[in-house]
Amino acid sequence: MATPADQNVVINPRLGGLALAAGIVGISSAPIFVQLSDIGPTATAVWRMAFALPLLTLWMLLEDRQNHAVRRLTRRDWAIIALAGLLFTGDLMAWHNAIRLSGIANATFLGNLTPLVVTLGAWLILKEKITGGFMAGLFVALGGAGLLIFSSATGETGSPLGDALGVLTALMYGAYLFVIKMLRGALPTGTIMALSGVFSAASLLVAALIMGESLIPATLAGWGILLGIALVSQAGGQALITLAFRHLPASLASTTMLANPVLAAIAGWIILGESLGPLQGAACGVVLAGIAIAQRMSHK
Repeated sequence: MATPADQNVVINPRLGGLALAAGIVGISSAPIFVQLSDIGPTATAVWRMAFALPLLTLWMLLEDRQNHAVRRLTRRDWAIIALAGLLFTGDLMAWHNAIRLSGIANATFLGNLTPLVVTLGAWLILKEKITGGFMAGLFVALGGAGLLIFSSATGETGSPLGDALGVLTALMYGAYLFVIKMLRGALPTGTIMALSGVFSAASLLVAALIMGESLIPATLAGWGILLGIALVSQAGGQALITLAFRHLPASLASTTMLANPVLAAIAGWIILGESLGPLQGAACGVVLAGIAIAQRMSHK
C-alpha cells in the first residue's frame, strides 16, 4: 500500500519541526474537548477516532498516489499496525478517564512522562546508553509525580485513581510512539495513522459498549465537540506528531512536547476555570523540570 523502503525516506528536520509545533497545539486542545463532551470519556474517544478516519484515509490515498507505487503490507506490518492501534486505544481510555477524574493539569502533566518512557524503552530494547544526568532527571520527575498524587490524596485536587491513569497514559503513549518509530522507514505517515486508527476505533467501540457509555450526544453542540477533538486533536495533532517523528530524533521530539501540558493547563484555566492549587502547581513544575533535565542530559 505504500512504497518507501528505508533508503527512500527523506529526512526533513524543518518540516518535522513545523509539524511538531502544529501537532502540539492540536493535542493540547484535546483535554478541553474531553471535559466539554456530554458523553463518557471512552465514548468520546470512539468518535475522536471515527470522525478522524475519513481524513486520515484521504491522507493515506494521497500519499500512495504521490509515491506512484504500491506494495503489499507484510504480516509484520499488519501486526505492528494492530499493536499501535491497540496501544493508542489504551492511551486514550486512560487519558480521557484521567482528565475526568483528576482534571486537565494532573492528567496532562502525568501523561507527559512519556519522554522518560521512550528513553527507558530505547535503553531496555535498543540497548542505547543512558547517563547519570538522565537518571537524576527521572528521579526528579517521579518525585513531582509523587507530589501530584499526594496533592490528590490530600483533597487539594484530582483523585489518586485519576492520577494513576495519568501515569498509565504515559506508559501507553510511550509504547505507542516506540512502535510507530519501528514503522518509520517502512510505511508513510498516512498509512500508519489510518490503518492503526481502524484498530483503535473498533476496540474503543467495544470498550465503550462493555462499559455501558452512551454514544449519542444530547445536543448539537455535543456533536460539534466530538468533531472538534477528531479534526483538531486527532487528525491534526496526532497525525502531525507522527509526521514529526519521521523527520526528528525521538528524544528531541519528545522533549519539545513538554509544551503540551503547559498549554493544556493554561487553556483549562482560561476556558474551564481549572486553577492550580499551591502544591499541585509546585508538583507540575517539578515534573516538567525533571523531564527537561532527563532529556537534556540523556545523551551527554
